[in-house]
Amino acid sequence: MEATIKDLVLEKWNHYFPGTNLPIGVFYSDELNGAEYVKKPADNPKGYTCIFAQMSKLRSGHSIAFDMNNLGCFGSMTTIFGGSYSEDQVVKLLVDIEHFKKDREQVAAMHDLNPTAQPAGRYLIMKPYDQLTEDDKPEIVCIFAKADVIAALHGLASFDDSRVDNVIVPFGSGCEGLLSFAFSETKELHPRAVLGGMDPAMRGCIKQDLLTFSVQHSRFCQMVGNMDNSFLNTYIWQNIKPRLAKTKGIPDDFNR
Repeated sequence: MEATIKDLVLEKWNHYFPGTNLPIGVFYSDELNGAEYVKKPADNPKGYTCIFAQMSKLRSGHSIAFDMNNLGCFGSMTTIFGGSYSEDQVVKLLVDIEHFKKDREQVAAMHDLNPTAQPAGRYLIMKPYDQLTEDDKPEIVCIFAKADVIAALHGLASFDDSRVDNVIVPFGSGCEGLLSFAFSETKELHPRAVLGGMDPAMRGCIKQDLLTFSVQHSRFCQMVGNMDNSFLNTYIWQNIKPRLAKTKGIPDDFNR
């Protein structure tokens, strides 16, 4: 990634959203690219560990990496790396244990519609934006933010887009809302942004007032380029901006 793009994103982000979580660049790679390989979680009585509980290193600004061997959830293995799963296992979890779906037919319909993982490398790399290097090629950007920033990003995504559904809120797991749908949208001519954090099963792993916003990296850069000419540079945002968190960066605002 070009240093000039990185510098511009950080400058504009810190100006309009001071003290909030930095965007996270996400991409697949066959190399670790300087990211820390996350330790596989210990066995959990529930039978799985949500990937959001494994993201704590991001809190202190560290880059992290996952592959099929260090994820603690069969769902994330499937949605991020295309791993196989037992249909009966998924039905039991979603229907009998978590009660997110009424019956087997609803589970099957969901999986027919939701994105299929197409990993472009061994590792999934997640880097806070200030940790990205010129060798990194982020494909999507993910943001953990409170309602004010989410609303601003939603509005900014519509600044140069006349569609009313250019930000979608699809039903799925937390990692699908954060990653899978956004990766899928990168294949589209006009990719949509994804509002996530709606899975109650993952919400216990993040701060209660956070949602997520994910979008193709190149589209995100367009949004940043529009900031100065948008509502962010008017009295509208100036009235809201003082409400943003006063502490800098991820540490105080990410995981629970």
